[in-house]
Amino acid sequence: MEVCCNSKRLLGDRSYRERYQATEPDEALVAKLRACQEPMTLLVIMGYWCPDSLRIVPGTVRAYDEADNDNLEILGVAIPYEDTEQIPVRVGPIEVRRFPTIVFLRGTHRKVETIKTGDEIVRFVEEPVDAARVPTA
Repeated sequence: MEVCCNSKRLLGDRSYRERYQATEPDEALVAKLRACQEPMTLLVIMGYWCPDSLRIVPGTVRAYDEADNDNLEILGVAIPYEDTEQIPVRVGPIEVRRFPTIVFLRGTHRKVETIKTGDEIVRFVEEPVDAARVPTA
């Protein structure tokens, strides 16, 4: 499991960087992310081997970058394919069965170890982040 708290490092794979550059961010999502008033973390649990991760993660990261909100952090967790033999995969207290799983967490988290049960606000599983469900406070 590779953990990072930098959106550029999360896009370390060339195909992810290319998709990021080619993606126009969802303006409604960018606006919602800009409006976040309380500290939150966008936890992105993905696999570089996963086609759904390639489809969803670059656009989510692009919207996060475009929002440029100091109240919002990103924490990326790349799960190696061999680690999926034991489902569910645990990322701190978060159980993951499908990839990508994108979770909004209360507070600022730069390490998986700081996530506590009850920090989860909303979760998106194998689907793009929907602006209508993104919390702002």
